[in-house]
Amino acid sequence: MVDHVSLSWAFGDQAGWMMAGSFFALLSGGIGWVVYGLFSRLRTMGSRGQSGTVSRRGGTILGVVVGGSVFAMLALTSLSGFARLALQEGNLTIQYRWTGQKVVLPFIEVMDVREEPAFKGQWRLVVVTDTNGTYESALSSHTVVRAAAELLKTKMTQP
Repeated sequence: MVDHVSLSWAFGDQAGWMMAGSFFALLSGGIGWVVYGLFSRLRTMGSRGQSGTVSRRGGTILGVVVGGSVFAMLALTSLSGFARLALQEGNLTIQYRWTGQKVVLPFIEVMDVREEPAFKGQWRLVVVTDTNGTYESALSSHTVVRAAAELLKTKMTQP
């Protein structure tokens, strides 16, 4: 008997991701702007007769690097992970939201499925394959993560 049942789970929510991404972008931009302002202020300090020895370009580059680094750290920790997981016809399809990357694995390669707490009551689903691949979901509620984990574990034990 062939199993044609399609199971699908969504982790995180589009509106929440957009709000968090916008907030992180504004926060990072603000931090970059403050760094640029401090750099510009330091640039103008010195003797009255001396002109600034550091160019404005240096402050701009430093502000962009610091702001971009802050955004990257926030995005990689809070907004990372796959957004969609589907089990269909013996394959597990993992879809990422930010990159649009889609990974298709034979379900038989899945060795472990576990639930991991993250922060502020959010959880991640972790899928480990026999080739030492580890795939983490985006942050989601414990209910969604538990439902996906239990069903995947049940499918793993069936012959």
